[in-house]
Amino acid sequence: GAGWFQVSVYGQRATEFFNPLGNRQPFLAESRFDTRSIFVTGAVGVVPGLEVWAQVPVHRLSVDARSGQSTTRGVGDVRMAARLGTRLVGADLPLAVRVGAKVPGSDFPVDATVLPLTEGQTDVEVSLESGRAVGDGGLYVMGWVGYRWRGANLQAARDPGDERFSHLAVGGSAGDLTWEVGADALWGAAPRAQGVRLSDEGRRLFQVLPTLGYRAGPGRLEATTQLPVWGKNLPAGVGFSLGYRMTWGL
Repeated sequence: GAGWFQVSVYGQRATEFFNPLGNRQPFLAESRFDTRSIFVTGAVGVVPGLEVWAQVPVHRLSVDARSGQSTTRGVGDVRMAARLGTRLVGADLPLAVRVGAKVPGSDFPVDATVLPLTEGQTDVEVSLESGRAVGDGGLYVMGWVGYRWRGANLQAARDPGDERFSHLAVGGSAGDLTWEVGADALWGAAPRAQGVRLSDEGRRLFQVLPTLGYRAGPGRLEATTQLPVWGKNLPAGVGFSLGYRMTWGL
């Protein structure tokens, strides 16, 4: 019965990307990609050791280039997950298995001039998570490693390739103030298009995510910056999110 609910806004502007060699490179035609999103996220405990989680995003995506401008609005990829802790089997270890899925929240356009709001396929993932408090000063460390099976986008005749991912974070609190420094890593297999393996198009990403939170009213205001450090075949723009989180029973 305990849980939390958060509404957050996100923005990113990208004028360059990580090319297949891992170098930053400007987009063609001096293009500028802008992402503006609202995320509604929540989680609730079902029984001791079992939590369910869901997230729905609404995006406004736009590109401005020398050749013109294009804008798309709508629901993005919807994500759902269940976290299974050791209390389900009567133990009390700091370990959990998280099983999740991602499904398209809108149609995928087979049109190179239209920005897609979703990746166009269903993904399934599993991760092993852990974390614990450090001392008595409100410090903690947490992290996970996982694998994502990415389904084929039949409309685009493209298999995006499976991915491995990981996260590590250290955080703490001081009165009403909370802080966290996290890092994400992503390793993607080479995709296939029309049955041809595109060996240079596998996705890679390493990014740092510092977060500050402060108690405000009945909930907590949290600000996070997304700082891409290195990658391949992904945008290199800095992102920023601001969210308000409310909890109950915790």
